[in-house]
Amino acid sequence: MEDKSTVSITGVAELDASPMFLMGLAYKQFRAELGSLPGGKHSISLEMFGALRVLSQHGQISQQQLADYLLRNRSVAKRLVDNGIKLELIEASKSLENKKTKLLSLTPLGEQVVANCAPLVAAGKDHFLTQLSDDEQQQLSRLMQKLVRSDVLVD
Repeated sequence: MEDKSTVSITGVAELDASPMFLMGLAYKQFRAELGSLPGGKHSISLEMFGALRVLSQHGQISQQQLADYLLRNRSVAKRLVDNGIKLELIEASKSLENKKTKLLSLTPLGEQVVANCAPLVAAGKDHFLTQLSDDEQQQLSRLMQKLVRSDVLVD
């Protein structure tokens, strides 16, 4: 006998039963709910906010280090940096030790954007996860930390 209390999410049983599909969908829905974040004269993406958070925490770092912290390919980090520079959120300066290396840091506007957006992202996360108990949220976090590998870079 079929359980009528279970509601299909997609109408396709294989997708409804796929944790990978549902994780991707949950992240996309979170991004859509959060919308774009205020980034000075322009709005910024959640991805850009992540890059700014790394620079906020680690100070002056290279583009490769930024890519490593974000577990992203170098081309993705370059795009984020180029856009951050264009939006006047990130500045690049030459390393004194290695002239070929550019060191990235936040501009004052970038620091302000991080300060303004951090509570918005936290509130958005809290709102998105309201359907889960505190224990379920902690369990979800632990499970995701087990699944995400630090040796696999993504686009």
